[in-house]
Amino acid sequence: MNDIYDTKEKVHERALEAVGKTLGEIDVNDSKNVNNKSYPGNVIEQVWYNHPADNLAEPDFAEAGVELKVTPIDKQTKSRNEKKVTRLIAGERLVLNKINYRNEYQKSFEESSFWHKNKLIELIQYYRRDTKDKKKISDKELIEDKKKFKIAFATLLSMVKLDDFALPKDTVIEISDKDFEIIRQDWKKISSMIDASKAEELSEGMTNYLGACTKSATGSEYTTQVGSDIKPKPRAYSFKTKFINELINNQIIGDNHEKSINSIVKDTHELKNKSLEDIIISRFTPFYPTTKKKWSQEDLMNTLSIQTNETSQKNLNNMIIRKILDLPASKDEVTSEEIEKADFKLKTVTLRNGLPKEHFKFQGIPSFVELVTENWEESNVADFLDKTKFLLLVFNDLNNKKAGQSTYETNPKKIFFVGAKFWNMPVSDIYGPCRLVWEEDVSKLKHGIELTYTKSSTGKVKVLNNFIKPSIENILHIRPDASVAQYNKPYYKIVEKNGKKKKMLMNNSRKLPHPAKWIHRPEYEKNTYSDDYMAKQAWWLSKDYIFEQIQDLVN
Repeated sequence: MNDIYDTKEKVHERALEAVGKTLGEIDVNDSKNVNNKSYPGNVIEQVWYNHPADNLAEPDFAEAGVELKVTPIDKQTKSRNEKKVTRLIAGERLVLNKINYRNEYQKSFEESSFWHKNKLIELIQYYRRDTKDKKKISDKELIEDKKKFKIAFATLLSMVKLDDFALPKDTVIEISDKDFEIIRQDWKKISSMIDASKAEELSEGMTNYLGACTKSATGSEYTTQVGSDIKPKPRAYSFKTKFINELINNQIIGDNHEKSINSIVKDTHELKNKSLEDIIISRFTPFYPTTKKKWSQEDLMNTLSIQTNETSQKNLNNMIIRKILDLPASKDEVTSEEIEKADFKLKTVTLRNGLPKEHFKFQGIPSFVELVTENWEESNVADFLDKTKFLLLVFNDLNNKKAGQSTYETNPKKIFFVGAKFWNMPVSDIYGPCRLVWEEDVSKLKHGIELTYTKSSTGKVKVLNNFIKPSIENILHIRPDASVAQYNKPYYKIVEKNGKKKKMLMNNSRKLPHPAKWIHRPEYEKNTYSDDYMAKQAWWLSKDYIFEQIQDLVN
C-alpha cells in the first residue's frame, strides 16, 4: 500500500529503483490502458507505487509531503555554430495543480495550493522519442510503442532546504535562491489577478518560470471566480518547458554548462526589490533618448566598445543588446540563463522615420494539411500567443533611400535606439480578434483558398489570395514566408555556382488540403500555378497593432 511511502526518502528511493525499466516491464500484467494519454503516469503511480488515482488538494504522498510527477523527455538535434548539437529536452511543460480561483482568493504564498502541493516534487522522466520522428508518428508512418518508454531519471525537485535528507543528494535539485525569487514573483502576479477578480485576463505569457497554463478537457470550458460574473478559462500552475529544460541539462544530467550561459541578474538580492522584467529593462534605460542625447547605433558601438565588420543590422543589434546586458559575445541569438528559462522571445522592432517598417512574424506554417485539423482552442497559434512573452527592442531608422534605388541605406549614425519593453498579448486580443481571423482563414484553406492570377505591364506575375488583410482590427494575418513564391510541388532544379552545376531543391510551397479556386489563371500556366500547392506562409501580427503596443516608448 502507498502508506509505506511516508517519508521523502522512501518515495525517492522507490523512484530511483524504476530508472532503467520500461513502462511495459513495470506494468507486466497490462493492467493499464496503453491508449490512454495518461498511461505513463498511471503505470508509475498506480502500479509502481500502488497508489490510487485521486484529485486531492494534498500532495500525492501526504505524509511525506511529496507530489509525484511523471513527464516525457525527448532527444533534440539542432545546428549551432555550424555544428550539430544534441541534447535532451522536456517533452512538455510540467503541469502542476489546477488553480481553484475561489480557494486561492486572497491567500498568501505560504497558504496557497501551489506551495502546499508542490514544494517537494518527485520528478520521474521517461525517454519518449527523437523529435525528428514526431511528424512521422503523428502521420502514422511510425507506430510508437508506449510500453517501450524507459524511465531515464528520477529527481527530487525541492523548493525547501533538505538539510535532514538521508539519501545522497546527487539526484536532488534544490531550486536556487534566485530561481525561487522569480517563481515567487510569478505566483504573486497570478495571485494579484485572482484577488482583483480578473482571472479571465490570466495568460501563461504574463509570467517567467511559473505559468498559469490553460487546463480543461475541451479547451472551451469556463469556471467561476470571486467578485465577478465573468467566467475565466480553467488554468493550472505549471513550470515552463524551457525552465525544466535548463534543469535537465544543467543539473539532472550533470552536463553543467551554466558558465557558458551567463546571467543577467548577478546578485539575487536585486530580486528582493525589483521584478526580473524591471531589472532587465533597467539595463537599457541609460540609453533611452532624452532632450539632450539620442543614442545612435554608432554611439552605442563606441560607448560599449563594439568592433564589427558586420553589415547585417540584426547581428549589429544583437551585439549591442549583449553588451548592454553584460553577456558574452556569441554568433548565436542573444541568450542568458534567465532568457533561456523564461523563454523570452527577443524581437527587434524597427521604425522607419517613426512609423512601423514591417509586419511582425511570429510563427511559420509548416503544413496547411495539419493546420486545418486543429481547432482554435488547442491550436499552435493560440498556445504560442497565450504562453509567450516578448522583449521588444525598438530602433528608429532615419536612413534615406539609396540614390535611384528602392532599398535604404544602413548608416548606423542614422539608426537610433528608442527603448525596450516586455510585452505579452492580452487574452482579450488572443481569444477575440485573433480567434476570428484564425477560424475564417483556416476555413478558407479547408474549403479551397481563392487565388487570383495577375500580370503587370512588365510581364511580372503576382498571385493574390483572399486571406484577411492586416489592420488595426484584424491584428492576426497570414502572409508569405518565402522570398520566392512557388505554386507547384517541390522539385529539383539545376543551378550553376562557382562554375559548377548542382541540384537545388525548390521547396517554397506547401500542399493544400483542398484544391485552390483560381481566378484568371491562363490554361498554359496550370503546371506552374497548380491547384494543389501554395507558396509557404506564416502567421504575422499587423505592424499597426504592434505600433500601438510600443506607443509609450515612441511618445
